[in-house]
Amino acid sequence: MATAAAPVSFSSTKETTNYARLCRLLVDVGSYVLRDKFDSIHPPTDLYKDLITHHATLQLLQRRKVLNPTQWGNLYPPIRTSVSSKNFDITLLTVLLRNICSLSPPATGWDALPPATDMSSEADIARVKYLRNTVYGHAEKASVDDATFHVYWQDIKDALVRLGGPAYEVAIDDLKNECMDPVFEEHYRELLKEWKRDDDNTKDKLDEIDRKLEELILKASTSTPLPKDVEEPTELIERIRQLYQTREGRLSPFPWCEDFNFDINDIFTRPTIVRRDKTRRTAAEQVTSITGVFKPHSGIFKPRTVLIEGEPGIGKTTYCQKVVYDWANGKETDPSFPKIKLVLLLKCHDLSGDVWEAIDDQLLPRNIDEKEKENFFKYINANQSQVLLILDGLDEAPSNCTKMFSDLVESRELPKCHIILTSRQEGSVKISKFCDTLLQIEGFVSDNSHNYIMHYFKDLKAQGQNLLMDIEQNNELGELIVNPLFTAMLCLVYEDLKGGLPLSKTQLYLEITECILKRFCQKQGLSHNNDDLTEVFKEELEQLGSIALKALKKDKMHIEDCEFPGTTGKSPLFEFLSVQSNSSKRRSHTCYRFSHKSFQEFFAGLYLSDQILKGETDFETLLANERGNLKSLEPVLLFTVGIICHKSENGAMSLLHIIIKKANLFKNCMLQNFYLCFAFKCIGECSTENSGLRSQMINLLGTNLELQELVISDNSFPIKLFVEALQVNSTLTLLIIMVPLFGDQFIVSLANMLRVNKTLTTVRCMTNGFVGAHNVQQLADSLMVNKTLNDLMFSGNAWGNDAVRILADYLKRSESLSSLNLNFGDIGDAGATALAEVLRTNTTLNSLGLSNNPGIGNPSVMSLCEALKVNTTLSSLDLSGTGISDAGVLSLVKVLKTNASNLTSLLLSDIKISHQSLKSIAEVLRVNSTLKNLKFEGNKVGVGGAKSIAESLKTNTTLKLLSLSRNNIKAKCGCLFSDSLKVNRTLESLTLAENALGSRGAQLLSEGLRVNTSLRHLDLSGNSIGSEGAESIAETIRVNASLTSLKLKGNNIGDPGANKVSEALKVNVSLEDLNLSLNGIGTAGAESIAEALKINATLTALDLSFNVIGDNGAQSLSEALMTNVTLVYLDLCNNNIHSAGAQAFDELQGYNNALKMVSLARNSIGALDDHGDQELYEVPIGNVPLLPFSHYFSVQFTHQRSFVVLVSKETLMLPQQ
Repeated sequence: MATAAAPVSFSSTKETTNYARLCRLLVDVGSYVLRDKFDSIHPPTDLYKDLITHHATLQLLQRRKVLNPTQWGNLYPPIRTSVSSKNFDITLLTVLLRNICSLSPPATGWDALPPATDMSSEADIARVKYLRNTVYGHAEKASVDDATFHVYWQDIKDALVRLGGPAYEVAIDDLKNECMDPVFEEHYRELLKEWKRDDDNTKDKLDEIDRKLEELILKASTSTPLPKDVEEPTELIERIRQLYQTREGRLSPFPWCEDFNFDINDIFTRPTIVRRDKTRRTAAEQVTSITGVFKPHSGIFKPRTVLIEGEPGIGKTTYCQKVVYDWANGKETDPSFPKIKLVLLLKCHDLSGDVWEAIDDQLLPRNIDEKEKENFFKYINANQSQVLLILDGLDEAPSNCTKMFSDLVESRELPKCHIILTSRQEGSVKISKFCDTLLQIEGFVSDNSHNYIMHYFKDLKAQGQNLLMDIEQNNELGELIVNPLFTAMLCLVYEDLKGGLPLSKTQLYLEITECILKRFCQKQGLSHNNDDLTEVFKEELEQLGSIALKALKKDKMHIEDCEFPGTTGKSPLFEFLSVQSNSSKRRSHTCYRFSHKSFQEFFAGLYLSDQILKGETDFETLLANERGNLKSLEPVLLFTVGIICHKSENGAMSLLHIIIKKANLFKNCMLQNFYLCFAFKCIGECSTENSGLRSQMINLLGTNLELQELVISDNSFPIKLFVEALQVNSTLTLLIIMVPLFGDQFIVSLANMLRVNKTLTTVRCMTNGFVGAHNVQQLADSLMVNKTLNDLMFSGNAWGNDAVRILADYLKRSESLSSLNLNFGDIGDAGATALAEVLRTNTTLNSLGLSNNPGIGNPSVMSLCEALKVNTTLSSLDLSGTGISDAGVLSLVKVLKTNASNLTSLLLSDIKISHQSLKSIAEVLRVNSTLKNLKFEGNKVGVGGAKSIAESLKTNTTLKLLSLSRNNIKAKCGCLFSDSLKVNRTLESLTLAENALGSRGAQLLSEGLRVNTSLRHLDLSGNSIGSEGAESIAETIRVNASLTSLKLKGNNIGDPGANKVSEALKVNVSLEDLNLSLNGIGTAGAESIAEALKINATLTALDLSFNVIGDNGAQSLSEALMTNVTLVYLDLCNNNIHSAGAQAFDELQGYNNALKMVSLARNSIGALDDHGDQELYEVPIGNVPLLPFSHYFSVQFTHQRSFVVLVSKETLMLPQQ
């Protein structure tokens, strides 16, 4: 029997609606604005005449296929006078503005983001396109979070209003809060996609024209004769080719293995190279060939300087070798690659003078005649556009070469010469902004590394296949073979060991070390008799480790030969180092480097492990002394623990105990701390091949850990190990896991833990992927045994009807669970009906959350309503984002009208209902006597619905919380709610965020707020109230003595509005929580707020994130907090604050005993100065997606005794304990 096709789904979320709104703003308003701009230059009455004038220009674009037939027909219709810009699409308008409107490209070109100071029409046209591309970067998921949405919206709005005039401002503000049908959301997403595709096609055609012009120019330039005093240095160029063919034609990365060298053509595997946006360093596109690095891109039609960044060992030098080797052999290049007659490869580490000295030193014959050399240099100067200069290893150059590099990339020296530079990112920060193109080598993707391995084992294919299988089973190896150098090393060791690899990283590096030492003994004719060669050569390896550690602390990869005093060339030390290629004729000393940074870290760890085992270094003291370097030294410390464990399991247990002790110093901080993460990494490293030790270490951690609450937000956190440890833990009560977990494996671990854990009361986590019925049953069985858990939440698509039926069966017998949330799942009517049946008899559950399960429809809601009539305990129900409609709402209304249930909280946001249902909900508020909280967001309430609800509030005497965000509530509704607030005496919280109240609506609402005495919380975020609306609200809080929380986020109040609010704060006696984020507040506004903080005595939480207060504003606030004794939490995330501003807060801790947390994340903060006796720990906490922190989250820090500065998404600064 055939089944009916599933209906097309047009479901939406807040984030997808954000994206669709941005699409609509760009496509709809963008078209109108660009058309207005075009019409102002070419008035509609004379358009046909103007197009005749520009016919030749446009015809050329048509022939080049920049204009398609439809666009051409719209430009030149059969009746010429009927032409109208109303028929021009946005792509055509953009082409016309650029080509026939006498507009000059901005300094950065048409395709790049102009500087903020450039407010010209040309800049705004370019800005709109750039912002279009930025928004389109979210197309894959078609979603944008709130914070990003507000930033994008404001940037686009500013550009469009400047272009089109102030008349567009109101329309744009209305559009921001207007509800969108999911079908229309999809429509605008497709329109933006079409615009981007059409624009890209146009750009490709224009790029093709530019390339052909460049070829013509180049052809003309090559035909230009050399100056009379310069001869073609044919013989010398040929000698340089021969040098490259010989020197760069073989890869020999390991000096200790003389037979390990390959012809570059046999073994070279192209790494992944991506072009990155210079502003945000985000990936823009992949480079498809090694000579495709000069390809034109946004705003740069003919790149001259290319910077290639990458980690050590990732393949930067090999890339350079391949480029020059291929040039020397006349290999074909990418079409975008310039026509080059001469390539000059210079190794930056060997630079000792200017570029001319380097060319002489590294490339020219030792016996070259001075006259010949002078002619060669003149030839380079006369043929710069046909010369490619490659500078390999910018980060390794002597410090006195900085000016030379700057002169080259800034066109002060060899201004027409093409240049490729390579560097680690940290070594090229100052130079990168001047380069035309920024690329990054990301190493091997899976296929690349697999190809490399099979190339290596081309005569031993079985071994190659076995190694690939081992890699597939070892995640650590899978990560390491991204690095080409490590892949080569792995092949060598695997061959030497005749297959088979250890599971732990420490053991793998010990095996590599043993293998290298064996080869050393063989070369030197030394007998080793299967001895432990790391012990035989212990003294030499300790020396190498000590040098490695010192270099790491200085962030150095190179080691000078002077650091090996008294060491001969026959020492095994040099078996682990690559001799840095010395192409200099002048520098006589030798320089070494580790083949890969991980080997440097391994030997540093080997050294520390010996020091600890000999009692010369105390591990706890080591952690304290290196607290500023914990993040960078983590791999070293992990090797240290792993090597000690290899020698002594008891020793490893002792170290773990010390790490746990450190972790407990942060028991009052909910975020995972460095020591906790590191403890689990140590367990993983020490016990991969020893299950007994693994159990001991997990038991030690679980029983000694003193954390009470933990939020895990880092994808790399070893959650499975942590859940195992909780089986014996007796302190943790709350666990929130904010990273997605996959299916069965986690559920089984969780079930095993809950069966025996006696302290956890709350578990909330995200689960994705299928969860089998058997494993859900295990979880249900564990919940039956567990008597302490009362709050359980699972979010994610792992939960469907079958899983819910099993949980429903458990709820029939549950004696402890009071809150169950199964959000964002695949639950349908069958699952929800099963839960409804349980509610008839269950006597413990008081909160049930089923939000964002679109499969839940009217039938199951009707079943829930029937259950609510007999259930006596359920007080909170969340059906937001489900598939219910008017019939389902009507069923709920009937129950609520008769007061037949005990529901006090109902969440019904983002559902598809009619205006009639809105009236029914309003009627409930008139007669219901139990409902205290109603969340009704994103339901297209509009003016009519708002009127009904506002009228009901006049008589309602029970509702305490009402949330009506995203409901297209307009300015006139301010009067309606104002009238309600004048008479209502019970409502404590009102949320009207992301509507369209505007300044007038805020003014009207303020009248009721001035006399209301019950409202505690008011949220007007995202209502475009501006400075005028802020002034009205400020006048209110001058006299209102009941409001404790006010949110005005994203209202563009600016410095004038901030000033008005600040003046009110000086006299306000009730406000505790104020949110002014995303408001364009600058230094002046921050200074006003600072003055208010010197006087205000009630405010405890202040959110100023996503403004532009800068260092001066931060310093003013810090100065105010010297005397303020009430503020507990301050959020200054994303405020253009640098080290000077951060330092002010760092120094504040000695003066302010009330402040518990300052968030300075997403600011450009470098290193902070020393702190004397109050020195701070810099504790890596992983990726924290919670920023900016909510007031709720900041409350978790209020019981903390010490001061916290959150300086980035990855680092928490805490005082020394």
